[in-house]
Amino acid sequence: MFDTNSRRINKKHSFRLVSDEERNFDEYIELYRRLLSLNEENNLATTLRKIQELLSFSEKIFSSSSVAETFIYFCLHGAATALILETELNMPEATVYRAIKRLRTLGIIVPAIKVSKIKNSKGGPRPTIWSLRNSSTEEISKALRLHFRFLSPKYRVAEEVAQTILDEYVYGRNIQELSYKQILIYIKELRIPFNTPDIADLTSQYLHEKGIKVWR
Repeated sequence: MFDTNSRRINKKHSFRLVSDEERNFDEYIELYRRLLSLNEENNLATTLRKIQELLSFSEKIFSSSSVAETFIYFCLHGAATALILETELNMPEATVYRAIKRLRTLGIIVPAIKVSKIKNSKGGPRPTIWSLRNSSTEEISKALRLHFRFLSPKYRVAEEVAQTILDEYVYGRNIQELSYKQILIYIKELRIPFNTPDIADLTSQYLHEKGIKVWR
């Protein structure tokens, strides 16, 4: 189902004439994505510095910090839903939709696929995965998986726990590794109304994605 929708949409856009302005943006996006990519010669610290430099430059282009941040996110990841942008960028829903509208108007992003409704969800329109015109199928698939992760109450709680651990213990004390037992003890103290090992596993996964080693 996913591949069929993706091919249908990609086929639709392949026949659309691309304006000179959009073609110029494609060149900028390609340059941004090369500059932001991680490789052996470009470590995380270098990438973070480049993100800050490109973000500052993008703010001048778009005259909006929120649009600039959203643009950089798409350059880094290729695709996202509004929920992903709200969560990852800590941005209000209305601000996210304005940024998406601006980038779509400029032809920078296009609708890739509609996300299927989860069981017992509320009514309303189905969420859209937005992507750069040249984003890969894997980038769109990754955005789809991330969207469903953010819909999980357990994941949202684990993300908040992990961020608190990062702020209070990792960044404040410059710690680069933790034990799984420490995470379990911390979560038990919070008395979270979910199964402690489930939240601990998700928290460990989030910390790992942030570059923190968790010992079992």
